[in-house]
Amino acid sequence: MPKKERNYWPHAIVTGILLIVVACGFTIKIAMNNPVEMDSYYLEKYQSVDANINDILEKQAIFDKNYKIEHDETKFAMGSNNKIEFYIKDKNSKNMTDEAKVRLVISRPDTNKYNQEFIVENGKNGKYSFEGINFEKPGRWQVLTRISIKDMEGYNKYEVYAWK
Repeated sequence: MPKKERNYWPHAIVTGILLIVVACGFTIKIAMNNPVEMDSYYLEKYQSVDANINDILEKQAIFDKNYKIEHDETKFAMGSNNKIEFYIKDKNSKNMTDEAKVRLVISRPDTNKYNQEFIVENGKNGKYSFEGINFEKPGRWQVLTRISIKDMEGYNKYEVYAWK
C-alpha cells in the first residue's frame, strides 16, 4: 500500500489567521487599559490640542518672543513640603512681570495618577511661588506650566528629580 502524503499548509494558514486575531484582541485590550489621558505639554486633552494646535503654536511663538522664564530647582526631597519658584522676565523692557496667571502641574512622565495642580494669579517682583508640593515617588517628575499674560499664552516644561 503506497504512503499517503499529508499537506499541512491549510492548517498553518488557519493557525496563523487565528494567532493574528488573538494578537489584535490583546492589542485592543492593552489600549483600552492605558488610555491617553492628557497631552502633558499643553495641559489639555489631546483632542483639544489636535483641534487647536495652530492657534497654540502661534500664541507660543508670540509669548517666546516677548517673555523668558527662569528657574533653577532640579532636585527635591520626598516626604516634605517642597517649593517651586520661577521668574518671568519681559524681554522688551528687561523687567520682571507680575501680571501673569500661571497654572502649574507636577506630573510623572508615565501617568497622570500623581498629578498636583497649582494656580497663581499674580507674582511678586516677577517671582511666582508654588508651595506645598509633595513628591510621592522617587525619580523623574515634570513641571508643566501654562502662563497667560494679557492675550498671550505660553507653555513650559522642565524636569526635576525627587529623592529620599
